[in-house]
Amino acid sequence: MSSLTASSFQTLLDRLDTDPSAAADKYEDLRVKIAHLLRWRGCAESHADELADRTLDRVAYKLSSGEIVENINAFAAAVARFVWLEHSRKNKADAVGDDLPEIPIQPDVEFLDGPDERMKCLGGCFASSMNDDDRRLVLGYYDTDADEKAKNARKRLADSFGLTINALKVRACRLRMRLEACINDCVAGVTHSRTANTQRQEVM
Repeated sequence: MSSLTASSFQTLLDRLDTDPSAAADKYEDLRVKIAHLLRWRGCAESHADELADRTLDRVAYKLSSGEIVENINAFAAAVARFVWLEHSRKNKADAVGDDLPEIPIQPDVEFLDGPDERMKCLGGCFASSMNDDDRRLVLGYYDTDADEKAKNARKRLADSFGLTINALKVRACRLRMRLEACINDCVAGVTHSRTANTQRQEVM
C-alpha cells in the first residue's frame, strides 16, 4: 500500500523544494538523517538504509494521499519511529538490547531538524565520556545484524570482557544512557550559547 510510485515520489520532492535539483539534494539529506536516527535507536547498520527508504516511501505515500503535513521533518521522524518499532517486533534479535527497554530520544525530530549539532555532540561525547574499552564494547555490541552471526559476535564480545551475555546487555545499555545524557547536555549548551549570542546582537 505504501510502495513508492513515480507520482508519490514527485509529490515528496515537490514538498521538499520547488527546484528539482534542490529537492533531490534535500531528499538525500533527509534520507541520511533518517538512517542516522534509526541507527541511534538501535537499528543495525545493514538495515538502516533499507528502513530509511521504507520511511520515505511511506511519507511520500501519505503526502500523495492528501495527508496534511505541516512539518515534514517531524512527520518523517514519527514515521521512522513506527517503521523501526514494526521492524524490531518482527525481528526481535535486531532490536537494541533485545529484551532491554528502548532508550528514548526526545524528540526524534531533533535529529532531522538540527542533526549537525547533535552529531557533532555525539562525536565529542563518544570520545570524551568513554574510555577505549567502553567504546569497543558499544561499537561491538550495536554494530551487528539480526542473525546468528550477531549472536555469535556478541558472545565473543562478552567473552572478551569476561561477561555473560546478560551482563553485556546491561553494560551496553548503561553506556548508551551515559552517552545520551552527554549529548543532551552538549546540545543544551550549544542552544544556550546561541541564544545568548542572539540576545547580545539584538542589544547591540
